[in-house]
Amino acid sequence: MQLLLDDESGIPIPLDDFAREAWAVQLGRAEASHGVEQLRQRLAECFARSLAGCLDADLQLPTEAQVRYATDISRSLGIALPAEALRFRGAMFEFLERFAEAHRTRRSSDARSDSPK
Repeated sequence: MQLLLDDESGIPIPLDDFAREAWAVQLGRAEASHGVEQLRQRLAECFARSLAGCLDADLQLPTEAQVRYATDISRSLGIALPAEALRFRGAMFEFLERFAEAHRTRRSSDARSDSPK
């Protein structure tokens, strides 16, 4: 028995004997408690998290810290934060690499001009 991703890739996901047996028991429990839909939802959420973890690092979502820093840079420099940078860690890295130094320079300059003379 194997699962297939429900897309054009047709990537098979093999199940060993243990996994097949355990899922049969799990499905039986869900059917007995009329919770098949909840099991499907839980399974879908679990697979989605697991599949996202299999992506190359540059295709993962950016971290919250990266998004906060990029937003700060965008405001500080008055530049748009590209949608790609909010979707993919690789694009976010490129944005940060490109503008972080200018942002640090701007903050340093602002701090000097704000300090009492």
